Amino acid sequence: MPREIDSAVFPHLDADLDRVRDVLGPVQFEGRPELTALTDEGPDTSRRLVRPTLTLLSYYLLTDPAVPAEDRVVRAAAAVELVHLGSLYHDDVIDHAYQRRGRPSANVVWGSHMAVLGGDSVTASGGRMLIELGQREGLAGSIASEQMCAGMVIEAADLYMASRSEQAYLDAIDGKTAVLLSLACRVGAMQAGRSEDEEEVLALFGRHFGLAYQLYDDILDLTSTAEEMGKPVNADLPEGIYTLPVIRAAARDQKLGRLLRSGMTGEQAAHARALVIASGAVDEAQAVADEFMDQAAGQLADLPVDPRARHAMTAYAKSILDRRTPLPAVSRPAPQPPKAHSYVLPQELTRWVRSWMVDTGLIVSPAEADYDRWTGAIQLPGQILAPADAAREQTAVGLAVLSFMWDDLFDDPQLTDPETVTALRRGLVAMVRQDPQVHGAIPTAWASLWPRLSEGRTTRWQERFLDNLEEWFEAAEREAHHRITGYITSTADYLPLRKSTGGIEIAVAGVEVRQDRELPSRLRNHPVIRRLEELVFWVTFMENDLLGLDQDEADHIPYNLVRAVRHETGCTRGEAIEQIQRQLAEHRAQLDEAIRYLPALIRMIPGLSGQGKDYLSIYEMVSVAPRVHQSRRYTQTSTSAAPDLERLRREIYLPADEVASAAR
Repeated sequence: MPREIDSAVFPHLDADLDRVRDVLGPVQFEGRPELTALTDEGPDTSRRLVRPTLTLLSYYLLTDPAVPAEDRVVRAAAAVELVHLGSLYHDDVIDHAYQRRGRPSANVVWGSHMAVLGGDSVTASGGRMLIELGQREGLAGSIASEQMCAGMVIEAADLYMASRSEQAYLDAIDGKTAVLLSLACRVGAMQAGRSEDEEEVLALFGRHFGLAYQLYDDILDLTSTAEEMGKPVNADLPEGIYTLPVIRAAARDQKLGRLLRSGMTGEQAAHARALVIASGAVDEAQAVADEFMDQAAGQLADLPVDPRARHAMTAYAKSILDRRTPLPAVSRPAPQPPKAHSYVLPQELTRWVRSWMVDTGLIVSPAEADYDRWTGAIQLPGQILAPADAAREQTAVGLAVLSFMWDDLFDDPQLTDPETVTALRRGLVAMVRQDPQVHGAIPTAWASLWPRLSEGRTTRWQERFLDNLEEWFEAAEREAHHRITGYITSTADYLPLRKSTGGIEIAVAGVEVRQDRELPSRLRNHPVIRRLEELVFWVTFMENDLLGLDQDEADHIPYNLVRAVRHETGCTRGEAIEQIQRQLAEHRAQLDEAIRYLPALIRMIPGLSGQGKDYLSIYEMVSVAPRVHQSRRYTQTSTSAAPDLERLRREIYLPADEVASAAR
């Protein structure tokens, strides 16, 4: 039973709300069951169902509260809730919110595009249900939706406007909040079969209550803590949403007025908040909210209804204005940066790797075996995943070593001849395709590794892996050419270029081999998985760019985001670093939420044949491993000799004339 509801007055409310919950549910996309999760909040959501409760109470008020609601009323209540839920998807995109009711928001795990479309789908479902109830209900829903959009447009148009008027603020909250609460009361009253005047009275009750409801929400954003609200607070000021307390305080405090602008720092937002509270404007806004609530209660005064029901409905509305005591949430530790667990490489694996590298000619001295980059590659899988079969672990480690070598061959600052870069790429492609004219240590190592990699893999997997290797070599060639010519990427091209050289497909393949699993296409191509990979890219690359900035500048690395921002905007180095740090913090928070959502997603995707836990471990590895690796890429932990990269390159160069000769 909702707070402040007398079960003796409304004895069927709990049961009727359960019927509403039965009607609510995720949108079903025909033939695409894996997309159901987009609008599925799960069975343990903490939603309070404020709007359905108002619909039911409005109906009870005009009929007999002792009788359960008719099915039409239940569907009306569910329809209004769906319209509301659809709008929340859009709100989270606009507000860049990462959580909704303690869960990762759809825009974080699915991306903004899919979240907007999901919200549209939910809203459309609510609209359809209203139309099914009748023309009047459908028209009322359409008008409310139009007014909601108008309120949001007004608010967006006034962002960061220090001179925003009180009337503009009230117009915005009337549209974005009050009209839907008004609709909830109106459609409940419509099902009672009473006069249109009485319907209008209930609608006005909901509208005035809605204004008070939003005013309280805006006050609590300034005066409460995140723990009390169950969501971030003081969020409006930095976003340029100046609410009634801020408008009134700024009108008489020039110091506050000067702070109200785009780009407000956290410290400035806290200072502005303190100025608003000290001004007394919060108390004034509270008085305005209470006046709206009194007006709402006054609307019901003359209705010929049971006084107990009238009092109970007003008491309920007042009880939910102060939302500083949310339903208990499951506490969880603050997200921590990824860390590798303590891991000691098994002696057998160590001996195999060293022997393999010596036998194939990858190293020519014992000291090279301890080269920091390669030891990191050897240890990385074991730091993240549970032990695997010895043969598969050897194969995965061998691929990791070769991948790091290939990367180093192109990144070497000593590689300065464009024709040589292209000859290197040709040689590596010929090596992958088992061209007999290519010789040397790396082709020998590859020839020994490929049969192990391909063993037990499908033909499709093998073809895809080899194609991905070729694409990676081409991207590495392009990056080397850009480095040599002094090219610096634009910020728009940064992510696609960095992704192309990131080797994520090779990393995934290595994990698949180690775990003896092939990720099904329905999982690999799922929008949430693609979103997860994008966030991993952003976080990994930005961490890498900040950590290795000094070295990247010295080596003229073209795909460093700090360099790209400076080149594009003309800002200082410090300003560019600060901008990237802000973006990194935002993407880290999103990635943490997306990773937290993974187990729920895996459970909801059909057709995984009971292997969901195995697939989950693969993606946890893919999500964490690049960040662990990049965190140590520029941190030298040994004084071992670096490999002779030029020796390895010379052996594999394939000039154009040799390619032409082979073709003849």
